[in-house]
Amino acid sequence: MRKLLLSSLAATTMVGSALAADLRPPPPYVPPAPVATWTGLYIGINGGGLWMNNRDFVTTGTDFGGTGFAPSWSTAAALAATNVITINNRAQGLVGGTWGYNWQWGSLVLGTESDFDGVFGCRNDNNGNFGFFGGNNNDTCGGTAIGLAAVGPPVPGGFSILNQQAVTRSLDWLSTSRVRVGYLVTPSFLIYGTGGVALGRVRVNSAIISSSTPFGPGGPVLVTAPGLSVLNDSRIRAGFVGGGGFEWQLGTFGLFSSPFFRDLSFKAEALYYDLGRSNVDTLVQQNRAGILNTNTGIHTTWRNNGVIARVGINYRIHWFDAAPIAPVVARY
Repeated sequence: MRKLLLSSLAATTMVGSALAADLRPPPPYVPPAPVATWTGLYIGINGGGLWMNNRDFVTTGTDFGGTGFAPSWSTAAALAATNVITINNRAQGLVGGTWGYNWQWGSLVLGTESDFDGVFGCRNDNNGNFGFFGGNNNDTCGGTAIGLAAVGPPVPGGFSILNQQAVTRSLDWLSTSRVRVGYLVTPSFLIYGTGGVALGRVRVNSAIISSSTPFGPGGPVLVTAPGLSVLNDSRIRAGFVGGGGFEWQLGTFGLFSSPFFRDLSFKAEALYYDLGRSNVDTLVQQNRAGILNTNTGIHTTWRNNGVIARVGINYRIHWFDAAPIAPVVARY
């Protein structure tokens, strides 16, 4: 009987200990350390510099035939108008916004990215509009060419044709839509190549003055009114863009490990853009006493391409992320 009582007491003690252990509160839930991921939607800001590669405006004059005192004047006027203007190549600044989406598979990151940048600098702005949407600006990115052609008689002493052309060019804004293909050197450091389409508003202002002066034995004779043509051309051009860069998630580095930086990344990139070739045609005529003496067609062509170097900050948005799964805690 004594053995039976001792066995019962031991069993009761073990059951009580087990029940007491079950009644202790569960340990607090400690979430796992965040894992750097690149999948998701992001927006950002960027800024940098832009340099136009092609600086030459090639102008060709065409003789459309004068009908006045000396038909050969038109030939000389066309010759004087044929020249090459090399414009100034100053750096311009750009600043704007970025948006895109990434998909990550292991060390491979694919995405799409678009941006819109206003271009400023290299101009004397007289109306407060920096050209973001095609404003009216005095742009100093330009040059001037002077052509002179001298021909012998129709009058004693011959005559000369002087042609002067001034050209300015600006890129008011530039927008790109690109595909990005990247490789993760580390979970937080991405290198990538990118390419796609580019759109931009190209503005060109051209002023052409052509004058002819016949000379006789006593000096200039038969004074001719100068011809003048002014052209303001503004067009949206389409082309391509390509380049590469790197992007680094700030929240994974010691100095930026606070929650504030968790969704921020820093990027730097260099791009080449090409908006194709532009052409404009103008007509310059000179008259003397109501008679057409020169009739010159002037064809000007140039290429719109250059290099962009810029940096930016992107912020990842969690709108389309999967909802986190709450930990399961059993209670008795």
